[in-house]
Amino acid sequence: MNAVIKEKVDLIANCVFLKAQEASANYGVYNGEFGRLLFLLYYSRFTEKEEHIFLTDCYAERLMQQFVEKEKMHSFCSGLSGILYMFEFLREHQIINLDASSVQRFLEDYMVSKMREDFRRNHFDFMHGALGVGLYFLKRKSNPEIIHELIEFLYHTAEKDEKNNHFKWVCMVNQEKKLYAYNLALSHGISGIIIFLSRVIQSGMMNEKIRELITGSVNFVLSQEKIFSQFGSFFPSYVPIKPQEPALKSRIAWCYGDLGVGMALWQAGKAMKKSEWEEKGLEILLRSTERRILSDTFVSDAEICHGSAGVAMIFRRMFIETKREAFNDAVSYWINQSLNFSTFKDGLAGYKTREKDGWRNDYSLLSGISGIGLVLVSYLENDNQDWDELFLMS
Repeated sequence: MNAVIKEKVDLIANCVFLKAQEASANYGVYNGEFGRLLFLLYYSRFTEKEEHIFLTDCYAERLMQQFVEKEKMHSFCSGLSGILYMFEFLREHQIINLDASSVQRFLEDYMVSKMREDFRRNHFDFMHGALGVGLYFLKRKSNPEIIHELIEFLYHTAEKDEKNNHFKWVCMVNQEKKLYAYNLALSHGISGIIIFLSRVIQSGMMNEKIRELITGSVNFVLSQEKIFSQFGSFFPSYVPIKPQEPALKSRIAWCYGDLGVGMALWQAGKAMKKSEWEEKGLEILLRSTERRILSDTFVSDAEICHGSAGVAMIFRRMFIETKREAFNDAVSYWINQSLNFSTFKDGLAGYKTREKDGWRNDYSLLSGISGIGLVLVSYLENDNQDWDELFLMS
């Protein structure tokens, strides 16, 4: 199968190299040019071809000349906090030194000001809100006062149930319907908060508020567990504010569903040295390896966000950490599914991304071919998949 994967990765890279010649207004890691650059950096290291290395270096140089003046967003998904986080990651792993030190203080001050605007809007979301800035400063290992501000923000905006020791946060889960709920997801909800707090603890920061926050949020998530054999998943994607509204079975994906909750519990258990949390996370993830039918998984395309490559990424992370063969078998299955989804004659290397209203071509890291290519390259290299920390996996 490796030869087929290599051929597919080459086709993806050809598409991304061609796209890199066009000007873009979006530089974000998840949905813009720096995400595409991350794939090309790994691809050029994989092929070791001078042409690929040269083209990738030229692309990086052009992006560095442009993004400071043009990027106005602060978010982890689409803006500066994700971009600067990626710079720190690339330096740490000695992949490339993208040096923004001459403007870094200015950019950091700007991100902090936007983070405080998020505070006023009660917008914690790591992809688009305050926690993305916190992830950058944790990675940077600077400005611990920013992390303390975030902890205070989370603590004072949480709804607290002192009797059950539950902490939860309400947010909008459907803009069209103006629907608010307690979102359990990794991408926009409480599982993302739990992973952020786990990283705070692993960085060496700990106080009573942090302990209360992670314990209360884990307790709330665990209180929402369903009977798997009856409900179809361990957890719903979100918990309705009104008890009479039904909670719905969740998908298999990075963005929403049991995989994100399982990863949050796994990481929180390691950070807090609570074996019961680790074991519950492991149980959820192992049981999820058995979900493979479309009507059960809702996986209909190959990208990372809610597609097969993202599922393969998560199970591969768990195989790296546990060496459980069930995870390795699941990785092989979802890698093969990722190849099978390449069926569109007018797609990018055969791929299109599913949307509510149809299908579209997508070059991005989160929901397009750059992310698919990155997962496939790591699988071929049999590496440690270190880059998955940008998706809160490690």
